[in-house]
Amino acid sequence: MKRKVIIATVTAAALVGGGTATAFGVAGSGGDSAEGKPASSSQSHTRSAGHDDDLGDGHDDDRGDRHDRAADGKDGEDGKDGDRADKAEDTGAADVSFARAAQSVLEEVPGSITELELDTDHNTLVWEADVLGKDGKWHEVKIDAAKGDVVTNRVDTHKDDDRSVARAAKLDAAEVGKKAADATKGATVTSVSLEDDADDGAAKGHWEAETVDKQGTEHELVLDGASGKVLDHESDQGDDD
Repeated sequence: MKRKVIIATVTAAALVGGGTATAFGVAGSGGDSAEGKPASSSQSHTRSAGHDDDLGDGHDDDRGDRHDRAADGKDGEDGKDGDRADKAEDTGAADVSFARAAQSVLEEVPGSITELELDTDHNTLVWEADVLGKDGKWHEVKIDAAKGDVVTNRVDTHKDDDRSVARAAKLDAAEVGKKAADATKGATVTSVSLEDDADDGAAKGHWEAETVDKQGTEHELVLDGASGKVLDHESDQGDDD
């Protein structure tokens, strides 16, 4: 009899107050039956969470997907530019030649170039040079390998190379580049650097150069610091890609 009264009360409350009253009435049944558990309240809460997901989490996920797609697209463009620059670096395919780059560097910073190489900087092909300026300071200069413009000129306070070797060099980088090209039958020069091999404190150095020929063969040469004579010559077929 008591159960019938409770059911009738719950039914009446449901007609008047809807789902909220039903939840309250069932909760008040004190667990007399399985139907007396607050299932309706749980279902109401679940519907609310689903609603939040539709408007909140779903929206955030969609926005995150759009952001990821945009980022992927940007990375793809940078990747293509980087690949092109890397390939040009490996093959020596620069619009600005080694000799022209050396001239531009010395016009920017008069002095002695101890290193000049083709490199990739932020997906841009550049000629990067180390120069011992006439001011006695080391400079880092970068030349755009496509346009020939100076893109960087800064004093390198961290470079501690021996200045005496640079001052004692009988050849400059441009001359060494020409000798390296001649020794490899007109191959494109991609790098020249003055290396210190001082003996007993005497200022002495040798040049190292790299070239790439039309067949894609890479050449590494060691040249005498005073005469430019080729002391060693090694070659290696570059990657097919």
